[in-house]
Amino acid sequence: MPHSHFKRGNTMRATLAFLAIAAISAMAQPDDFPAIHAEEMMTLVTDDGPEAVIEFIQGFEPADRIDLYNLARELYVFNQFEGQNLDDMVTVIDFALEEILSMAREEETTLIRMGLLDQANIMSFNLSADLAECWPGDTLRRYPRHFERGLSAALQCIEWRYYLEKDDYPFFLAFWAAGMHQLSLNRPEEALYNLVRSMNYAEQITVDAGRPLGLHAGAGYELLLAHGYFGLALIMTGESSEHFDETFSLLIEGIDAYGGFADDYRFAIDQLMWAREKLEAE
Repeated sequence: MPHSHFKRGNTMRATLAFLAIAAISAMAQPDDFPAIHAEEMMTLVTDDGPEAVIEFIQGFEPADRIDLYNLARELYVFNQFEGQNLDDMVTVIDFALEEILSMAREEETTLIRMGLLDQANIMSFNLSADLAECWPGDTLRRYPRHFERGLSAALQCIEWRYYLEKDDYPFFLAFWAAGMHQLSLNRPEEALYNLVRSMNYAEQITVDAGRPLGLHAGAGYELLLAHGYFGLALIMTGESSEHFDETFSLLIEGIDAYGGFADDYRFAIDQLMWAREKLEAE
């Protein structure tokens, strides 16, 4: 799933205020910062562990650290290496979140504090998404502790998104993440609540885009994906697979009937197939 979008208005100004400060700091950095440090950090990731990654990042200015924490997350998740595991990534991101929140607590300027909270919000969602067991081809081993941490990260970013007055799309994502982790924890009844909330936001996105509501091949990625996960939850509660199967058929139909959605629909199909296989194997 893609990252959440920024909201226009005060939250956008808050984010821009924080990013402006980061930009001032970055003026002294090479144009390809933080990527210039990727090779060195990758060595720390693979050879020295999360404590060494954190120690390295602590040597930079606060605004630059956030970029480096985000880079570290990408190195942990999007590379394959011996000894790769999610616990090390969680250690680094948990430290990063606490540091960002500490900066926010000490910040007296409202706009900058809101910008910092938005950075924590995005980082928390990415953590939750990374820990979810639904990404096609991702064979990293996940344990209940990862789903519990992913669930808490999703619930925390939902709280921040209310505070930051986000629009529908970030809520669609966050409630999905919470529901997905509850499915992985074999709590389908709890998952239904969050997945229905995700579907409600997807419906508003669909209405705003002028697309047809309900189970329709032209409804778009967000709503059909939400219906797909809702269908998975129904299966796990003992209901038939009818809702999931119908949604799946509409995604397949929509690839040809609505060419503009084809890539998104293919990704939704792959994601739902992968998630169903993982959930049914547990």
